[in-house]
Amino acid sequence: MLKISTGITKRQIYSRIPKSRNYAATVTGGITGIGQPQTLKVSRTRGTPSTRTDLKEALLEKIPLHYDLLRKFRTRYGNSVVSHITVNDLYQGLKGVSTAVRETSEIDPKLGVKYRGLTIPEVVALLPRRGNSPCPEAVFWLLLTGDIPSHEQTASLTADWISRRQRRREWWAEKGGGIVGTVLKTLPENVSPLGRLCVALTTLRADKHMRDALKIGATTHTHWEYTYEDCMELLATLPTIVGLVSQSKSLDHISDEGDWVDLLLDCLGNVAADDKGKKSSLGEFLRLYITVNADEDSGSPGAHMTQILGYSTLDPSQALAAGVMAYADEPQGGSMLQCMDFQAKLQNALGCEPTETAMKSYLGLLVDREILPSGYKESEFCDPRYMMLRNFARERLPDAPQIKLSRSISKVLIPMLKEAKSKNTWPEPNAIAAPIFQYYGLRDMEFNQVLLCMSRALGAVASIIWAKAINAPVERPRSHSTYTYVETQHNVQVKTKKYPVEDVKRFLK
Repeated sequence: MLKISTGITKRQIYSRIPKSRNYAATVTGGITGIGQPQTLKVSRTRGTPSTRTDLKEALLEKIPLHYDLLRKFRTRYGNSVVSHITVNDLYQGLKGVSTAVRETSEIDPKLGVKYRGLTIPEVVALLPRRGNSPCPEAVFWLLLTGDIPSHEQTASLTADWISRRQRRREWWAEKGGGIVGTVLKTLPENVSPLGRLCVALTTLRADKHMRDALKIGATTHTHWEYTYEDCMELLATLPTIVGLVSQSKSLDHISDEGDWVDLLLDCLGNVAADDKGKKSSLGEFLRLYITVNADEDSGSPGAHMTQILGYSTLDPSQALAAGVMAYADEPQGGSMLQCMDFQAKLQNALGCEPTETAMKSYLGLLVDREILPSGYKESEFCDPRYMMLRNFARERLPDAPQIKLSRSISKVLIPMLKEAKSKNTWPEPNAIAAPIFQYYGLRDMEFNQVLLCMSRALGAVASIIWAKAINAPVERPRSHSTYTYVETQHNVQVKTKKYPVEDVKRFLK
C-alpha cells in the first residue's frame, strides 16, 4: 500500500466524509416520470465485497474471480449466438445491437444506464457522501471493483489521489502551469475547450510505469498493475488539467488536498461567489453531476473511441484524448450549448418570462414542423440522470429563472409531442444541467462539455484497467464495400431460390 505523504491525514479525510448509510435507502422520484418515493433493497455488490482499504489490493481479489467467470462462460457458451445483425443494422451504425463488452456499465432498456448492475437512483442512494451528494472517489471504486465502498475505503482512495497528484506536480504546477500549462499557453484563442483538453491529455505521456515495465521485461499478466499506476496518476491530476484548460494560467497557489471536487473548485477559481453557501452548493451539484455521468454504454462515440484506444495503446492519457472531441455534440439529443441556445431563442421570441400559453403556441409550431428541440429525445422512459439533476434543482434552486424555464418547457412540450407523434419524448440530462451550470456562474457551455468529459473519464479509466487485467483483444471487425455485401446477399438468395438468377443480374447492373 502506498504511504501517504501529504499535509492531510486519513483521519482528517474520514471526518469529512459521512458514514455510509444502510444499504436499503429511500429515493425520491420515479424513473418513468413523476413518482412516489420508493425503497430500494439491493445487494451491495455482485459477489463478496472486499474489506481492503487499498483499492489495488481490493482489485487483486476481484480479477482472479472474474477471469475464472470468463473462462467458464466462454467454455460453455463460446459458440452461442448473442446478436442477430441485419443489413439495415450495418447502415444504421449497429444501433442497439449487442456487439461489445464493457464491465463497468450497461444500458437497461427499461431503467437506463446501470453501474455494475445498479441503477442511477440506487447508486446515488448507496454511495458514501460529502454533504448530500456522493463522492467521485466512491463512484470510481464502484466502477472498478463492483463494490459499494465503505467510508474508510472512500477516504483511503481520496488520500491516495492526494499523494499521487503531489508526486506529479511537474504536469500541472511547476514553472507557471507545469508541462501542460506551458503547452496550453502556446495555443491560439480559437481552439475550443475540448480541443485544449485533447492537447493537454496528449502532452501528459501518462505511461511512465508501463514503459518501465516493458524495459524490465514484465510478464503480460502483470501489465495491468503498471497500467493501474499510470491510470491512477492520470485521474488524480485530472481536475488540475481541467483547471488549466479553463484558465490558461498557472495553479501555483492551488491547494492540492481534498477530494476530486474540492480540487476542481479551487482550480476553476471564482466561478461562483461564496455568499449564502453558493460555492458549497456548487460542490454538491458537481459531485452529483459527476456521479450520474461517470460512465456510459460503450456504444456512445466518446466511450467507444476511448475503449478502442485504451485496449490498443500503452498511454491512458492518449486513449482519453482520442475520445475527447466526440463530446462536442454529446449526447445525441443536444449538447449543453445547443440546449441553452434553444432556451435563448425561445426567450428572444417570447420574452424573459413567457407564459404557458405563449410557449404552447411557440412550441406547437416546432412540433407541426417535426422539429425536435435540443435536449429531448424519443424514449420509453425519462432518463434517471435527468430525474436526479431535476430533483436537485427543485430542492436547492427552486427560484432560478433559467431552471424554472427549462422545467416549464418540458411540462408543455412532452404532452404535445406525445399527442402529435404517439411516442414518448423525454428531456435529456443536458436540458436541466445546462441552466444549473449557468446559475452557478459556469456560463461557457463549451467548457461545461469538458466537465462531462471529465466525469466520463472515471468509467473510461476503469474499463482500460480491466481490459489490461483480462488481456482483452483490440476490436478488429471485418469490413466490406456495399457492392460486396450486395453480391454476397444475392448469392445467398439465389442458393435459397428466393430470386431467379436473371433478377440478380439485373439488380447488379
